Amino acid sequence: MNLLPVKTCLIITFSILTWAASAQYKIFTAGSVFNYAIEYNKGNISVRDTVIMEITGKGWKAAPETSREMVIHYSFAHIDTSIFRGIPDIGWVHTDSTGAVENEKSCWIHPPRHNQYRILELAPFPRIDYPLEEGRRYKKILFISDGWGDLSNTKVYWNYIIHSCVEGVWRISATAEPTATPGAINSLDFTFSVNQGFLTMDYRFQDGTRIMMKQF
Repeated sequence: MNLLPVKTCLIITFSILTWAASAQYKIFTAGSVFNYAIEYNKGNISVRDTVIMEITGKGWKAAPETSREMVIHYSFAHIDTSIFRGIPDIGWVHTDSTGAVENEKSCWIHPPRHNQYRILELAPFPRIDYPLEEGRRYKKILFISDGWGDLSNTKVYWNYIIHSCVEGVWRISATAEPTATPGAINSLDFTFSVNQGFLTMDYRFQDGTRIMMKQF
């Protein structure tokens, strides 16, 4: 019986492991860029905005073994930010680093949450749990830690349902019940492609805020 040298076996094993790890990433590959046009509406505030999400290929510092680093670029030079003065925020920034997860079990991202988007912490995150099947339901809980002001140390209960798939685009809806605002139910309707990620996200909040995001 011919046995492969130990060195050769190690090389083959390493190659298989490397391929398996990289094969998990079809959407959030290093250098991937996702451009979103955004419509933000609340009361008499109506703003069109853009956000760019860029995958660096590094591990996200908060969870380097399971998440890819995603840098969010905000563009608000053309916006009169004073109109958001009464809206809670966690700071106004031009860039922010967060995480994106993609593996055999799930695919999800942390949405923009700086500037006028803190409210997205109280909505369901864009998230897919596999397998993708029409009528399938799944649920998760978000634990909000310190640093979020009145939202600190609270929970948000998420519930998802997969509705349908047309030409490779899945339609999913979800609700969120934050313990920080008892009785409030916020919702997210989104579309997802296994090759392009989250295509559209339509958020509606109990206080009347609506935020629509669309890839372009």
